[in-house]
Amino acid sequence: MFERVVEQCVGTFEVYTRDAIVRNLDVLEPNWKWTVPSETTGDYSFKFSKQPLQSASIISAEHSAGLEGIAKQDLPRVSIVFVLAGEIEINHRRMHRSLRIPANNVASISDRAGKRLEIKPRSSWLLFQVPEAVIRQHFEELTGKPYVQEFALAPVSFRQGGAQGLYQTLRQAEKDLTTARQTERMMLAKAYSELLLVKLFAKLPHNLSDAFNRGTLESAPRQLLRAEAFMRDNLHNAIMLEDLASAANCSPRALQRMFKTYRGDTPMGILCNYRLAAAHGAIKGGQAESITDLAMSLQFSNPGRFSVLYKHAYGSSPSSILRFSRERSDDAGTA
Repeated sequence: MFERVVEQCVGTFEVYTRDAIVRNLDVLEPNWKWTVPSETTGDYSFKFSKQPLQSASIISAEHSAGLEGIAKQDLPRVSIVFVLAGEIEINHRRMHRSLRIPANNVASISDRAGKRLEIKPRSSWLLFQVPEAVIRQHFEELTGKPYVQEFALAPVSFRQGGAQGLYQTLRQAEKDLTTARQTERMMLAKAYSELLLVKLFAKLPHNLSDAFNRGTLESAPRQLLRAEAFMRDNLHNAIMLEDLASAANCSPRALQRMFKTYRGDTPMGILCNYRLAAAHGAIKGGQAESITDLAMSLQFSNPGRFSVLYKHAYGSSPSSILRFSRERSDDAGTA
C-alpha cells in the first residue's frame, strides 16, 4: 500500500497508515507497545508533535483512527493530559483501577507496567510530560516540604479555572518553541519549564494541593528552613527535637509552633516524611537490598511500623514495590 509520511522536524510527523503510526510512536514513545485497531472508515491520518523543554516535553496529537498502548515497564514520569476531542481511557488490571478522561478535561497519567491506554477514534490531545524526579525537586524547592505522595490529578475541566491557565501557557510555549531561533530555544525552554511547573502545583486541584498551600519557602521563617535543611542533611543520623532547635537557633517550643503554622505537622512528623521519601527513592532506584536494613539505616527502629507508614504514603508496601522493581530489572536484563 502506498504510504505517505510528512516529517516536519525531529519529534514531529504526519502519517496516513496504521504501520506508520506504530513505527513512529515506537521511536518517540518506546515505553508503550502501540497498536492501531482496524477502522471501518479506513481513515488513519495522524499528526504528532513533541517539543522538548529541558527535562520535560510538550506533546500534541490529532488523529482519526483509534490507538491502544500497553506500558512495558514502570517509568518514573507523570503526563498531564488535556483531552481536546474524543476520549482517553486508562486501565490497570494489576491494581484494579480505571480512569476515563472525556473531552475538555485534564488528568494525570503515570507509566506503570501493564497499564492499558485506549484513545478513542477522532481524539486529539495536548500533553505535558515531566519526569517524577523533576516534580519532586520543584515541589520541595517551592515548599520546603518532602514529596511523600506521588503527584496525581483526577479528571477536571480545563475550560475554566486554574487548569485553563496551564493549558493556555502550554499552547503558548508550544507556539513559541516552534517558531524560535535555535539561539532562543534553550532560554525559552528553561523559562517555560519553570513557569509550567509553578502553574501545575499552584493552579490545579491535585492530591498535593493542601501540602503546597500550607506555606512556601518565601513565607516560612528562616529558623524553620534551617531546621529542614538540617533534617535533609542528617536523614541517616539520630535526631532529637533539641538538635533541630539548636540547628534553627530557637527554642524547641518555638520550633514546634512554626512547624504547626507553616507545615501543618510537628518537626518530627516532617522528618519522618523526609525519611519515607528517601526510602521510596532508594527502593524504586534499585538501591535497597533489604527493607529491614533500609528502615534501620533511616532511623526506623521498628520495620513493621515503617512498612505501615510507607504504605500509607505510597499506596503499596515497601516489600511489594521492591519485589516489583527487581522483577522489572530482571526483565530488562533478559530483554
